[in-house]
Amino acid sequence: MSQKKKTKGKRSKRKRPQGSRVAAWAAGGLFLAGGALAALFLFQEERGTVARVQPAYEEVHSRLPALQEEIGRIDRAVYDVLYRRGVYESDIQFTDVAHRVVNGDAWDFTEITVRLPDEGLRRRVVEELGAELGALGPGVTFQRDAGPAGVAGYRVHARERYTHRLRLVLSERPEPPQAKRRPRVAIIIDDLGYDRGLAAAFASLEIPLSLSVLPMAPCTEAVAAEAGKQGRELMLHLPMEPKGYPELNPGPGALLNRMGREEIRSLVVRHLDQVPGARGVNNHMGSSLTEDAGKMAVMLEELRRKGLFFVDSKTTGRSVAYPLAREMGVPCASRSVFLDNEPTTRSIGIQVERLLGIARHRGTAVAIAHPFPGTLKALREEGKRLQGAVEIVPVADLVE
Repeated sequence: MSQKKKTKGKRSKRKRPQGSRVAAWAAGGLFLAGGALAALFLFQEERGTVARVQPAYEEVHSRLPALQEEIGRIDRAVYDVLYRRGVYESDIQFTDVAHRVVNGDAWDFTEITVRLPDEGLRRRVVEELGAELGALGPGVTFQRDAGPAGVAGYRVHARERYTHRLRLVLSERPEPPQAKRRPRVAIIIDDLGYDRGLAAAFASLEIPLSLSVLPMAPCTEAVAAEAGKQGRELMLHLPMEPKGYPELNPGPGALLNRMGREEIRSLVVRHLDQVPGARGVNNHMGSSLTEDAGKMAVMLEELRRKGLFFVDSKTTGRSVAYPLAREMGVPCASRSVFLDNEPTTRSIGIQVERLLGIARHRGTAVAIAHPFPGTLKALREEGKRLQGAVEIVPVADLVE
């Protein structure tokens, strides 16, 4: 009690002005509030759930979800018929996957060649395809297409867009060639840097995934370190200006159309410094910037100087990135399939089939997926089948 009085007495001799007392309390309050927020941020970051908004990802069909939904229904109907009829996976080949743009509508056109052993099975497959696709409603049409002898070709339209061509070929199953190298596939998980726990879960899968990390994200360095710890190939997921910018925001540190050569070059260097050990780069968004050869050349020149590869995520059918990289001598590849446009187990399973079909036809394929819990679950379930069908390799093994 005496100590309290003594202290009080001292204060009475040294009176502060009222305004100074208020300012001191305000400063103290701000300090405590700032400390609490910093502690909360660090706590959340440690848990991998930092409260900062992760940039969206941009797909080639992002402006037309109804058409993409229809294409997904067609994919499922086709696969259901083929599986019911016992068609071998190796007899289903994706002979063409091409991005198309018509009057502002964008989608991936797919040609599927199906090898069947006899006319009776082909007839039953056609009948069931007609019934299944017809049940999808008037927006989907299934029509016979002219083709060479021995090939029954069919066109599928969704919302008046030509989305699929099916080629049903009569052919006995050949004996598998001896000592033929298995198709090789690389799978990139990008958009990493905002959830440490989810990134660690992808890194620990038995499938040797390639991990592509966004710069200037709350967990960029931690995710890069985890990739190195797990022995996974590490990439920089370089944000670039999309069409619709700034409403569609690629996140901090994006390469923008208005930037000059030196600003682009310095941003690329700074972002690569944040992801030490990165072997290559793929674009985050970029449907606008990847159509600009001048801007892309600046970025690619820096990659060439550092001995890194580039993967074109193909967020636009008019991208010049891949042919320009080849012309400049930068090792490069181009995305074949997005695995999780619709992040459900069923839809990802169909995209895995598409990936395998392309790999069997071309020998190699590159898939891109995103850090969704549904994608993690699907890859866990598909892991053994994938590794049994193809050789999963780092992207560096496929670039040319």
